[in-house]
Amino acid sequence: MSPRHVAWGLFGLAALLRLHNVWAAPVLGGFDGPYHAAYIGILHWEGRLPLADESWSTYHPPLYYLICAAVWELLPAEMSARGVLTALRLVGVAAGLGLGLAVWRSARLLFPERAQVACWALGGALFLPMLVGPSSLIGNEVLTAAFCAWAFEWLLRTLRDPDRAGPALALGALSGLALLGKFNALALIGSVGGTLLWAEVRRLGWCLRSLRLGCLVGLAATLVSAPYFIRNVVVHGAPILLEVDLSAEVMAPIGYGRARPLEGYLSLAPDILVDPADRSERARSAVWPATFASVWFDLHGSLVGVQTPEGRRLARAAFVFGGIWTLLGVVGGTALARGRARTAIPSGGLALGMLIVFSLAAYGFFTWKVASFSVLKGTLLAPGVAAFSLVTALGCDRAFRRGRAVARGLVILGAFFVALVGATFWAGWIWPVRVSPAAFYIQAYNDPPTQRVFDYFVWGREPDISSQR
Repeated sequence: MSPRHVAWGLFGLAALLRLHNVWAAPVLGGFDGPYHAAYIGILHWEGRLPLADESWSTYHPPLYYLICAAVWELLPAEMSARGVLTALRLVGVAAGLGLGLAVWRSARLLFPERAQVACWALGGALFLPMLVGPSSLIGNEVLTAAFCAWAFEWLLRTLRDPDRAGPALALGALSGLALLGKFNALALIGSVGGTLLWAEVRRLGWCLRSLRLGCLVGLAATLVSAPYFIRNVVVHGAPILLEVDLSAEVMAPIGYGRARPLEGYLSLAPDILVDPADRSERARSAVWPATFASVWFDLHGSLVGVQTPEGRRLARAAFVFGGIWTLLGVVGGTALARGRARTAIPSGGLALGMLIVFSLAAYGFFTWKVASFSVLKGTLLAPGVAAFSLVTALGCDRAFRRGRAVARGLVILGAFFVALVGATFWAGWIWPVRVSPAAFYIQAYNDPPTQRVFDYFVWGREPDISSQR
């Protein structure tokens, strides 16, 4: 079977899984689903950009919500609330598949003679558990990850043709759009700046010309994203606002807004990997095991529960696969670092390493600021998904070349992984997915915009917006 056929098959399976979940997932289900919908509702019904502290999620940059509001505006006025919700969820589906396409294209740029690398990378990007659920639900994380992946592709194109301005300007525009998706895209900005500076100094030496590419990227990113950040400074006094600053008082009883002890980053207590339903203090304080559990089972995606025995067994199986893929990623990263594997683009390995390092550093900084267990969710690492997928794919390819028996075993392992993810995250199949609408009313942050979208999407009640326009 040719790599292109494998790619089409992976895209088809990923699309089928996501489209099914669009239909089967609970109304407003997903991490902070009602609050993301409230943001879209303000844009659609009131025609204005909300203030950062107006609702739980309105501190986020507006790109995802503007796209959803535009989609809603194009829908027939008589469409049902369920139809509107389905259309809005398709934005996430498109973003999830677009992320896979960007990773495929990046792999073909880095390793044009090794098509298997692109297949492994595509499988990882499309079926990484932490992104499967959010790709079918309302939320800004997958769109941001997609723009980061597309920006990474254009970083590679910029490194390939450093004398052309076009790729650098495209990279800057995509980086600015990623920043308008979610603030964790700052990891992308740092990695792009560091990679370009290092690569240009190596090529040209220390001179003003070595700053040219960085300036072009920065100019384009600023032109795209600056209006939003200037607005934040004018209205709120700071360009970047975080929920920890806006909602600490509301969430203080559960530790939100309190700094996490640094020893949590050194604790490798595997409690949550043994029992995914464990919410003890020992499990909650071990940062990296809890994050690993979120990446490989999407503990915060609200599509699959680990309270049942079946859920715990499937989670443990996913953790085993996660451990194997992580080891393969170490193999790939080590091969790049030692020069045993070379990229077709100068400094391509450096770009991969920079994005991984900055993604982990940004994740560490944010989770350190907020002690709540719920913040240890893998989607905060989404800007680095392209690099993680590519490095792991390189490890798979190196293992694949060890011999026919190893190659067959790896293919079987990959097929089992796709089957496990597909079965586990096929919403409502292994066990019914039931989220009581009342659950959203007992959450700590329940404001009028949230109540309005709740009434519309859950009960089908049209809001009275005559006085709000």
